[in-house]
Amino acid sequence: MKLIKTFIFTILLLLAFVPANAESATSSTKAPLDKNVVYKKFDVETKDGFIIKAYLSYPKTRLNRYPVVILLHSLGDNYSSFIKFEKRLNYAGFAVVGMDLRGHGRSVYTKNLKQRGWQYFKYDTFALYPTDVLSVIKTIQTKNKKIDFTNYAIIGGDIGANTAVLVARALTIKPKALILFSPMMKFKGLYIPVAMTEIGLTPILAIASESDRTSMFEQNRLAKFAQGNFDVLNMPKGGAGISLLKAYPELEYQLTVWLTPYFKGQLTPITPESLAAAKKILAAEKAAKAEKAAKAKAAREAKLKSK
Repeated sequence: MKLIKTFIFTILLLLAFVPANAESATSSTKAPLDKNVVYKKFDVETKDGFIIKAYLSYPKTRLNRYPVVILLHSLGDNYSSFIKFEKRLNYAGFAVVGMDLRGHGRSVYTKNLKQRGWQYFKYDTFALYPTDVLSVIKTIQTKNKKIDFTNYAIIGGDIGANTAVLVARALTIKPKALILFSPMMKFKGLYIPVAMTEIGLTPILAIASESDRTSMFEQNRLAKFAQGNFDVLNMPKGGAGISLLKAYPELEYQLTVWLTPYFKGQLTPITPESLAAAKKILAAEKAAKAEKAAKAKAAREAKLKSK
């Protein structure tokens, strides 16, 4: 029986995933790399000669295998949207796999250096997105044995959300969970209702903004096709897709906590107050960082004066 209800996260579990001091880092940007995380880049050539830029990060610990979270950005965006989220997931013990989807970010060239952006794609090109993601997974699976693709979840926004469902259908081992920002019945030709009936009892968390009436309507339609839990988390405002992560930075905490129990075969209870609580944690962390920087500056100035 499908359970359609809104979950919010427990603050006690939330606190477990807040690192004391970790700098933003990702291999897809110029941000400084975190010394506690391993970063790798991959150029994955598709069958039709497109070059997909893919990224992998995982904690620098001695685990033999890491559970994986696959991140798929929204239309018109790129993997850099996940910089902070990637960090949170790494510190929670996850490997993170992402990419600039075909026609986005740095994935805009064929092997013959012909440039093609998503703005000029027709539906038959968007239809290749799930295959592109599967090619990235296969490549990383072959080249890095520490990444456990039998123990994974997928997070995607709008076109990334629809792609996530189609990738889950194609893989023999289904994901532990799917988190879908602004999923649609059909997005750029990627139709997912049938696929949702074919991914078994995979739990789904759908996220949308109440100001995005289209996504709210589509959530209710998609819920009818889910075979397992279909939970919703609707934010009072904000845009669509991954832009909701920018509008609500506290979601990074919330989603990390929501995901983790599914890798352990448990459910996480949720309370309405935790978004506000997570926001306070972020503010406190930001204030502490600013205070530390101010003290360091004062120390440097004092040292200069003493000379």
